[in-house]
Amino acid sequence: MKQALWKMFVNWEEELDQNEWYFSDCYEELTRNLSSSDAFEAIPDIIFVLLAVKDTYLVSETLDFLDTVYNIANTTEIHPLLREEWRNINQHIHRLGDD
Repeated sequence: MKQALWKMFVNWEEELDQNEWYFSDCYEELTRNLSSSDAFEAIPDIIFVLLAVKDTYLVSETLDFLDTVYNIANTTEIHPLLREEWRNINQHIHRLGDD
């Protein structure tokens, strides 16, 4: 999942100029056959990418994707890594100046 997200972010601005649904289409492709357990297991990869991206737009898109994957996971359980990294995620968002 991590590699797929990074690949999706390459030339994202050009892709978005050509297709306003670029991210939505990519997310759909990434999650099409994802079971709830696979979705839950993918959460750490998404968190890793979230903490590594430096563009506020990509942070927002990654957060949206994390929400999508959580919906597919269909659980109220907070992933242990999300609980562990919550403060770092908030600090990362704050550093980039995004609400």
